[in-house]
Amino acid sequence: MSNSDFQLVSPEPFNQLAKTIVDQDEVRARLLQLHSDLTPELLSKAILKGLSARNETTRASAPTAAGGKQWFDTLDELRNLLLEKQWNPHDQRNCPFAIAPDRSISIVVMTGNAETGKQGLEDPSTAADKGAVAEGYVSANRQHKLFSQAQEQGTQVWALLYHYDKTLKEVRYELSLPTDFSKKKITGWGERLILGSIPNSPTDFTIRQDVPNAPATVEVQPKTGTSN
Repeated sequence: MSNSDFQLVSPEPFNQLAKTIVDQDEVRARLLQLHSDLTPELLSKAILKGLSARNETTRASAPTAAGGKQWFDTLDELRNLLLEKQWNPHDQRNCPFAIAPDRSISIVVMTGNAETGKQGLEDPSTAADKGAVAEGYVSANRQHKLFSQAQEQGTQVWALLYHYDKTLKEVRYELSLPTDFSKKKITGWGERLILGSIPNSPTDFTIRQDVPNAPATVEVQPKTGTSN
């Protein structure tokens, strides 16, 4: 992946919600379409590792330590798991990626706002400001979406987006395709694959699926390989 992979343009923002997949069987099938190495279990392992690191902080830790440890360990675990499958870690101007061997897809890890990991009236945005690298691949992703030429236009960049909810004490997460960039944040998505939420209960991790337009949630015990 080089700077030329991402060509900056100035598109008008989308005025519609992203295509969102919530059903977990459909999510699994879509992940396999993106790449045969991608499964909900692999992504949940990365999220669990980050959550575990968050819990290692103490009252004496710096105010930003919990969030920083969570992001670093989520990224490390994701890239290590994918490295075992011959994916390549790549850093472009301090922006870390994991790139598939065929270069069809690349994944970044990002924190999102409170809309992350659930289907509601608004799509999520990134929690932190992003720079020129993010603006570049968002523009490239949008061109892929507009012209349906993802395989011909280079590497498509997806984001493992997560949000730690301090009130509910859970982390919600999704794998989504960023397609809109505004005021230094990613604000729009071409597609969102909702992967559920994990309560911050170190002794009993479960993955809770998001159920749109329903007053209750569904508790699902993780399958083999979803916790460590």
